[in-house]
Amino acid sequence: MNSALATRASAVSTSPIALLGLCGFLFAVRIMMSKMALDAGVQPFQLGVFGNLGAGLFLLPWLASARQKIPMKPEHLVLYVVLGIVSFAVPTVLSYFVVERVGPAYTSIVYCLSPLLTMTFAAGIGMERMFLRRFIGIVLGFLGMIALVRQQILQIDIGQPVWVAVGLAIPVCAAAGNIIRSAWWPKGTSALAFSCGASFSSAVMVALMGPVFEAPLEWRFADAGILSWIVTLSATSALSQVMNFRLQQIAGPVVFSQIGYWGTGFGVLLAAVLFGDVLTVLSFAGLACIIGGGVLANRRREV
Repeated sequence: MNSALATRASAVSTSPIALLGLCGFLFAVRIMMSKMALDAGVQPFQLGVFGNLGAGLFLLPWLASARQKIPMKPEHLVLYVVLGIVSFAVPTVLSYFVVERVGPAYTSIVYCLSPLLTMTFAAGIGMERMFLRRFIGIVLGFLGMIALVRQQILQIDIGQPVWVAVGLAIPVCAAAGNIIRSAWWPKGTSALAFSCGASFSSAVMVALMGPVFEAPLEWRFADAGILSWIVTLSATSALSQVMNFRLQQIAGPVVFSQIGYWGTGFGVLLAAVLFGDVLTVLSFAGLACIIGGGVLANRRREV
């Protein structure tokens, strides 16, 4: 039994499409859990700080059992800082302001541009070759995503064009982070070690920004409900981080960038199962486009 489970786990860890599906599912679960935690009284930056810190702490025993350690050379520390700024700090701050001025619908939808931008950046610097099948796959996934979020698109307030333009920097940062992680992946470092280091650095970056937007002294931890949400989200984030970094390691930045598409798809399915949301023909068409796009955009890569 254990041998069979190990074989299946190994197969998932080396299959880009299987990993993409798992990462997308975990993405959707994290989004739903984050919303529930915020509804329970956890503040956004509090969740960001302790969600990432908790994820790193959950990964440390796993790292120790694997007899690995977080790479801590000067170049690695610089990489963590850069990723913390590009992938977490800047998008978090921009999202904070754009949500307030343009609305949450637009903020979530601009992330649809991340795979297109990642593909363009990767091809532009020669990291990954642009070819027709991949281009069709990314575009197909984009159309599927648009089909799933069509209702949110109708709610976008474009009355403040400056902030609409500013919001476009969010997917640019996401795409840049995808490229940076692949281009400067620490040599000889596992996805487990890299994700553990990135979790801690992200917690530090969000902690430095937190006092600007929230009052840390007002963060509550004594409430059992709040504490349980932080711990649960930390554990889920730990698993999600490792799987995300493994996907990027074996599939590259373009395939990795589609996690948001698959996460939205799983979010729609979970909402239907858990909350009774109705799936329409267009919903199924969108899901089919996302899956088909992921298959087309995938490429084989020797690890």
